[in-house]
Amino acid sequence: MPQTPPDLVGLAGMALVFASFIVKDWRWLYSLNMTGAALLAAYAYMLDNTIFLVVEAGIASFLAYRLAGEIRGGRARRCS
Repeated sequence: MPQTPPDLVGLAGMALVFASFIVKDWRWLYSLNMTGAALLAAYAYMLDNTIFLVVEAGIASFLAYRLAGEIRGGRARRCS
């Protein structure tokens, strides 16, 4: 059954979110989950679903913040 472009974006986002749960490195987990959330936000936008768009955009923003902290070494500093 052929998928529409919004469906493909949603499926890709869902796959990345699920894939993020099998990695052990926090940077990869945040990266995959953030990218998946951003794709799901784009999917919600294409479907004109404001509530899902706000939720996914908020999650993607939070994960971007956490990823930036990981890259700057925030986790290492908190442990010492």
